Amino acid sequence: MLWNASVLSTVSSDTEPSVVITFDSAKYIFNVGENTTRAFLQSRQNWRKTKALFLTSVNTQRASGLPGLLMTFADAKQSQVHVAGPAGLLHYMASMRRYTYRDNLIVTPSEIPFTSLSPGSDDEPVYQDKNISVFALPIVPEGGRPHVPPFPMIPPSPTSSNEATSSLKRKREVSPDQPSKRPSNSSGIPPPSDTVLSAIESLRELMVSPGFEPVSLSGELAQAWRHLVVQTIFPGTQVASTAADQDGPSLRKGKRKAEANVAKQSADVSPKSARVSHPPGLHKSLPIPERALVGSSDPSLKPTVAYAIVGPRIRGKFDEKKAVALGLKRGPLRARLSKGHNVTVQVKDANGNTVDREIKPEDCIGESVIPGVVLLLDAPTVAHIPGLLSGIADSGPFAKYRWKNSEGSKDHVVRAIFHLCGEDVLEDVRYKSFMNEFGPDVHHIVASRKYVSNPITFTSAAHSQLRLNHLDPEIFPKPQSSQARTDVPGLPVNTIPMRTNMLVSMHPPGSPEQDPRAEKYDLFHPAVSSDSPLTIPESTRIKFTEAQAAVQASAAERKEVVIPGRDVLICPLGTGSAMPTIFRNVSGILIHIPDHGYILLDAGEGTWGQLVRNYGEDPSSPTNVWHVLRQLRCIFISHMHGDHHIGLSKILAMRQQLDPPVSEPLYVVGNYQVFTYLCEYAALEDLGLEPGSKNPVVPILAEVIHWQNNSPDSFASPDRQGQALARNSIPALRDLCASLGLQSLRSVDVAHRTTCHGVILKHMDGWSIVYSGDTIPTHRLVEAGYNATLLIHEATMADDQAIMAGAKMHSTVGQAIDIGKGMKARHILLTHFSARYPTMPPSVMTKREAGDPTLALAFDHANIKIGNMWKMNAYMKAIEQNFIDLEDDGGDDIDTTHMAETDIA
Repeated sequence: MLWNASVLSTVSSDTEPSVVITFDSAKYIFNVGENTTRAFLQSRQNWRKTKALFLTSVNTQRASGLPGLLMTFADAKQSQVHVAGPAGLLHYMASMRRYTYRDNLIVTPSEIPFTSLSPGSDDEPVYQDKNISVFALPIVPEGGRPHVPPFPMIPPSPTSSNEATSSLKRKREVSPDQPSKRPSNSSGIPPPSDTVLSAIESLRELMVSPGFEPVSLSGELAQAWRHLVVQTIFPGTQVASTAADQDGPSLRKGKRKAEANVAKQSADVSPKSARVSHPPGLHKSLPIPERALVGSSDPSLKPTVAYAIVGPRIRGKFDEKKAVALGLKRGPLRARLSKGHNVTVQVKDANGNTVDREIKPEDCIGESVIPGVVLLLDAPTVAHIPGLLSGIADSGPFAKYRWKNSEGSKDHVVRAIFHLCGEDVLEDVRYKSFMNEFGPDVHHIVASRKYVSNPITFTSAAHSQLRLNHLDPEIFPKPQSSQARTDVPGLPVNTIPMRTNMLVSMHPPGSPEQDPRAEKYDLFHPAVSSDSPLTIPESTRIKFTEAQAAVQASAAERKEVVIPGRDVLICPLGTGSAMPTIFRNVSGILIHIPDHGYILLDAGEGTWGQLVRNYGEDPSSPTNVWHVLRQLRCIFISHMHGDHHIGLSKILAMRQQLDPPVSEPLYVVGNYQVFTYLCEYAALEDLGLEPGSKNPVVPILAEVIHWQNNSPDSFASPDRQGQALARNSIPALRDLCASLGLQSLRSVDVAHRTTCHGVILKHMDGWSIVYSGDTIPTHRLVEAGYNATLLIHEATMADDQAIMAGAKMHSTVGQAIDIGKGMKARHILLTHFSARYPTMPPSVMTKREAGDPTLALAFDHANIKIGNMWKMNAYMKAIEQNFIDLEDDGGDDIDTTHMAETDIA
């Protein structure tokens, strides 16, 4: 049985470490940071056959790619997946309920509690199937159990239904005939208690009660509610009560019926077409997680989980010659012997008499291969080192993996250890001493920012950008990367930096090597590491030269045209829709207002990585990404579809690392759903929402700053927290506008599948920008943004897909252009292109008439000043030829067959 451990992504500017265990029949993913889905696309690996996901921590570093990956699984028709992680996992998954509903995916979540899995606990797997057994070790940092602060920004509402809660308590009472404890199982995770299981159905009834407030729940009732929420957003999901069997994690009664229903539905129904109305209680605020169970929201104090992945014991080879010599002929007895049973055959002795001979498996079957072990250790700070060392001490359940305890063991052999090391961990003498306690044949693969260089992850897009840099180095800057790293003395001989596409064969055993199948798609690093100049195909070079000549011919006369806002910079960070592609990330557009600061329009997953690749982290650069983050004044989130907001929490978490603190707050503009989600997630990780935060975030409700009704009364909130946000939004808006030199910032409601807003920015200098959000063509946007300097409008579909675009509540290219013409916009920038168009988006070749807007198509990392928007139009044929030649080169072949054609987000 062949199996291996591979690195899907390493620690870099745009990814976090993710390790994949691969068998022919299944895959298992460990950690799902941002851009995990896009990393699969870049490497051309397939996510299908993924049976389970494991998280070492529930935070933006390790888990922010989870919602995107789950939606990708569902849209690719995968039927089920197990998700395991530390306490807080259920709360995190429940907080996704506003944007991850998928009725064709069974998700089985299981939490690893920090309290019950202590170093002295029984060594039982937290997951087990026919391929692997996974064991978990909690690592609690020194000082990692602080007091639970109040729920940030949106406090619990005091109004709840006492009668409903009392009714719940009565319904959940355990019968006197029931045992007080559920029977144990083979999993290391305690199953849900009788209280939780019996409460779920009662809570389901209360979910439709208008007076019930789930935020009032605590303890096991709160956990039951989270289970119920996850079941509701993934309807096939059941509560896991036992460890996995031979086919995977067991589900409670009803699993086969649910699977059959899912299979029937997914055969002819798209993931969102069979939606049912959600009960009103589903979107009410979640119960506050108990900090004593989930750990601190401060990443430096947050517990993590280490994993041991134990592979199968592989049967030895059958020795045909020995079998024949012992008198065992082909047939049923040989098959029985191969399964490990003794058999008896009749043979002739030396005297010619017939006698019975017992044959044991070891008589003609070679010795079985000892199970290989992979360790995954996550120590984000030096405060985690003592907890890790004590957990793998002589008395701990992981002690058997140390060389001095396992040398000569017939039960297992450690072959590879993946070390996820935070700042100063790898350099710590205690950690180096610990690493050297393992055997000389163990391979140590290390992810540490000082020890690992910062290579480009998405090399296809970077290679294209590198070519386009020769077309216009100002609009298409080179991607920011680094090959430098710091050597750390005292590490074991077999220590190497973790690299993307690294593969370690576990059976048969092998040394780490780069996967040649994935490496062939990397044309970027060979180009930048070579002393010779970048080779550009002749056909592309000709188009580049023609475009540059056309631009130069027009430049002189355009210098005389001075328009307001000409130096305002537009940098698309993501121009795709629904899901990322090889060349496009999901939605995000950065605007730089000179002498004032930055505005970010939407923040899909991976937006932070796109920012870093565009601006770099060089401390000597005055415009590095940390400078941009300090000058970021506003983030506008148009709506709650995942491709527009999943990256927001990562940006807010990174902003909390700024030291010294920023002098001005960051204003986040979005609808009420955005802030309830942020506040729920902030219970797990500090995002700057709590009063007194050193890098504070100030919310502004999009409903309140409407272009036609700018008043707190315009938002009819059912609860006090919403009312408080509404009251504070107007003064916060005034402060925001003052910080950016804006005359006004207004929202406009547009038509999409969920509540969605566009935004109109008007500056004191006389220019204005309109951003559409996701929408079908709507006259409201025309009226609100009339005479705009720049319209940034979604153009998801080609004009021949108008019916589909309308059904999915999106616009075609031609419709977006008509909106721009209708509002008399001076420039139009089209974005949000479907994955159907992985390179060049659909375009409309219409004859331009006098007075028509300047039209441009958006590409990731194009840095375009409004005054230079016309150049993008002149460059279109050159850019198109670049993509054609990239595909002809062979390293960047474009295959969209594995991309889900949903375009639903």
